[in-house]
Amino acid sequence: MAKGTKTKKVKRSFALLNFSALLFCVSALLYLGGALFLRSYNNSLSTRAQELSQQIATLELQNDAVEVEIAQLTSADRIYEIAANNGLTRNSGNVISITNGDNGD
Repeated sequence: MAKGTKTKKVKRSFALLNFSALLFCVSALLYLGGALFLRSYNNSLSTRAQELSQQIATLELQNDAVEVEIAQLTSADRIYEIAANNGLTRNSGNVISITNGDNGD
């Protein structure tokens, strides 16, 4: 009977070793899969960040161009020129200047 018990222990030990080896292999595959997924995801995020940075730079450039255009369109010289082309003149008597009343007294 001692021989049968020993065989059962060896079989149990061998089964435990097989289970441990299988668990290790599965864990290693999951680790590698996770690492590859994270690297791929990180690369895609980095690419997206670069695309967004380029879009921001393009929009900032367009905003600067629009600001310059607005400044040109709202300049007093342009308004006076349009008024003169339409037969309007500037009446200096209707212009009021407001200054600070503080003369440093």
